[in-house]
Amino acid sequence: MATVAQDVRTVQVELPGDAFHFHPWQPRQIAEDMRTLWLLEQVRQRRLGYGKAAELARIPEARFIELMGQHGISPFDYDAEDLDEEFRP
Repeated sequence: MATVAQDVRTVQVELPGDAFHFHPWQPRQIAEDMRTLWLLEQVRQRRLGYGKAAELARIPEARFIELMGQHGISPFDYDAEDLDEEFRP
């Protein structure tokens, strides 16, 4: 996996304590999860390709594609109109 550029931005998010009654408080894991979820959303909105997003999430591309499936995000860059046009005789 390629090295990620060193331009890093930090975001501070306040989370309610009640959210952790059934989930352990593990700030590092929460930060990683939030980064991955944000990158998944960037792919969903077609702002970023999944290969680059996987690199930025620091996880293997195959794992990122698996997460995309779990979140209902297709790895194929076609919307319904494009597919319809592609398969029209």
